[in-house]
Amino acid sequence: MKRHVYAVLFSVLLLAVPVAGAAEDEKSEKKEQTQPAESQNWPVKLFQVKYANVYHLANLFRAFGAIVQPEGDLGVISVRAPKEVLTAIQESIQRLDVPQTPAKNINLDAYLLTASAQGPAGSVPPEMEPVVKQLKAVFNYQSFRLLGTASLRVRDGSSGMLSGALPSVSGRAGPTGYTFDMKSAVITPEGQERSIRIDALHLRLSNPDAQILSTVDIHEGQKVVVGKANIDNSDNALILVLTAKVVE
Repeated sequence: MKRHVYAVLFSVLLLAVPVAGAAEDEKSEKKEQTQPAESQNWPVKLFQVKYANVYHLANLFRAFGAIVQPEGDLGVISVRAPKEVLTAIQESIQRLDVPQTPAKNINLDAYLLTASAQGPAGSVPPEMEPVVKQLKAVFNYQSFRLLGTASLRVRDGSSGMLSGALPSVSGRAGPTGYTFDMKSAVITPEGQERSIRIDALHLRLSNPDAQILSTVDIHEGQKVVVGKANIDNSDNALILVLTAKVVE
């Protein structure tokens, strides 16, 4: 008897499930039919876009629940939405559709000096003489020589890398290879003066092996001693001096 009752209940449940599923499908269909009918009554407005990407704006405005059609070649966006949503979209376009400020360039000039406690006085260019004078006052070096220079131009906020060859260091056979790179160079206004932050700067030399790593702030036009590294485990040193300038 109990088995018969369970079988009847199970049959009823099986019949009820399709009925419930059919009811949900009917509600979903009614909702889908209602939404397009409502949107047909929404006003349509055409927005002209001069500077911003129309496709990026379209993706943004769809979050308002609007029906959006961008036209990249014409630089316009067609929007169908309730009146209050159109007003909000118009205000958003006025804020977002503005000309982008072009990124500035930064010129970096690197001076690579070799320094030793003894030996004949080397030659350095006139613009480096004040730097050498300061280095003599801080370190126990008397002989300085300009090994070479390197120039690199990067975009504000971007990374950069430069590689090349320098004259032989400490009488070694063959040229000295170098790689100069940085994670980013960023212009940071400070009152009337601008400075450039060089983040994760890395200078690597081969033959002999030496490296300098640093993060440094350079006032525009100022020469900054970034760091030094010993050469061949001796008292001789490689010194990196940087200067930076913003190119408008």
